Amino acid sequence: MAPRAARGAASLAALALAACGQGAPTAPKPPAAASASPASGPVNPDPVVTTYVCAGGERLTAGYPDASTAVIDYRGHAYTLKIARSGSGARYTGYGLQWWTKGLEHGTLAQLKPGEDIASDPGVTCDAEPVNPPPPGTPGGLPDDRTPVSEAPFAATSAQGAANVVQTYFALLEQGRAGEAAALRSDRQVFDLKPYASYHAQIGAPGAIEGAAGSLFVTVPIVIYGRFATGKPLHQSGNAVLRRVNNVPGASAEQLRWRIERLDFNR
Repeated sequence: MAPRAARGAASLAALALAACGQGAPTAPKPPAAASASPASGPVNPDPVVTTYVCAGGERLTAGYPDASTAVIDYRGHAYTLKIARSGSGARYTGYGLQWWTKGLEHGTLAQLKPGEDIASDPGVTCDAEPVNPPPPGTPGGLPDDRTPVSEAPFAATSAQGAANVVQTYFALLEQGRAGEAAALRSDRQVFDLKPYASYHAQIGAPGAIEGAAGSLFVTVPIVIYGRFATGKPLHQSGNAVLRRVNNVPGASAEQLRWRIERLDFNR
């Protein structure tokens, strides 16, 4: 094992992380005494490895095999970094590098100068590669019925009014307002957003209104996409079934409103 000063000099010579505005960092080569996984093989076999797009367009992948380790693959080399103290987010260091994430959606790769505990270099910022929904007509996507959703005014009691309730529900979830969204469900259940780093929905055209036992029902197709807090991409498809009371004498305004009766998703 080389003396600490020699290792620091070798790491500093190999590492040239650029400051913001001066381009992306030059990837350091691991010290000869360390064994780093070749970029041609998987950095981390765990399927929840997250791919990031960094400033300048370069890609970085990060896997987290346990609570104290981050395995970073950048510019053809893999680096195993260990958890370090931080005021917020998760910070990992090693090989003269610092990888600091604020959630798994964003991270910064920076140089640790000799003697530094926390990098003074602003480094290069990286954002998790977006997760997109499947195109309409493909497995897991919305139906491709080639019928555009009407932009004409609609009554709240119409099928389009039901679809608008679903759209509002998932828009509130996307904004983190799960408590408000619960008011649009028949059971008032508050959706737990903690397992998700991001949560988005595509809403399709509603089906026809159907009646049964004094109630009216509408089915609205949904595609969910985003990312779990673990970094794993999120893809779900299914339907929202909405219910309201039929237009019977004595029905209250609340009973006549569409509410989400249930959400059925394919796993």
